[in-house]
Amino acid sequence: MTARFHSSRGFGLIENIIGAALLGLGVLIAMPYAGTMIRRAEGVGAINTIRATLAAARLQAVKSGANVVLVISKNDNNSIRLSSFRDKASLSATSANDGNGVQDDGEPSFPSVDVDTHIHFWKFGGNKDDISTGVAFDGYVINGTLNSDLSDRIIFLPNGGILVPQNSNSGSPAATSPYGRGIYFADQNGKNYFRVTIFTSIASGTRVDKYVSGRGYVSGNWSWQ
Repeated sequence: MTARFHSSRGFGLIENIIGAALLGLGVLIAMPYAGTMIRRAEGVGAINTIRATLAAARLQAVKSGANVVLVISKNDNNSIRLSSFRDKASLSATSANDGNGVQDDGEPSFPSVDVDTHIHFWKFGGNKDDISTGVAFDGYVINGTLNSDLSDRIIFLPNGGILVPQNSNSGSPAATSPYGRGIYFADQNGKNYFRVTIFTSIASGTRVDKYVSGRGYVSGNWSWQ
């Protein structure tokens, strides 16, 4: 009886060890997939947030009949902030400061939006949290004069388009380097690199591109890492 008892107890211990080993193996197999799903959720959330904020700024420009400027900046924790303002203080009067791309006294702000803190300014081939390469909407002609220092902002026009940025880094979006205008960002480990951009000044709808090795920033036929 005693021998049979110890034998049964030994088999139970072996079964527990095997079960634990299989559970551990399952966790190891699932971890990479779970990481990809988390990065995908964070990336999709960031893309949707940015696109919705751009669409809201465009709508404000159309509704008000005045330029609306969306300023792209970096918070103290290196997250992405999107702020916008109407570039005209009064809709019933005009001022010399109207449409200059800078927020002057009396020009109203719209609510700011912060992107997920797991998302960082990051252009492929550049440095993490580098806003100088992470935002390529720079240089604008204001009242007939090019202001190359007017940067990190998208100027929406009342016709629904944008004022085209003029600096060399902010040209028409391309798949290959130097890539052109856009907001460039990636997840915190640099697994997935994205660009949200506006392709033309007439159709202000946004486009999302992902960096694919050997192809550059492309708008389709890519997967999550």
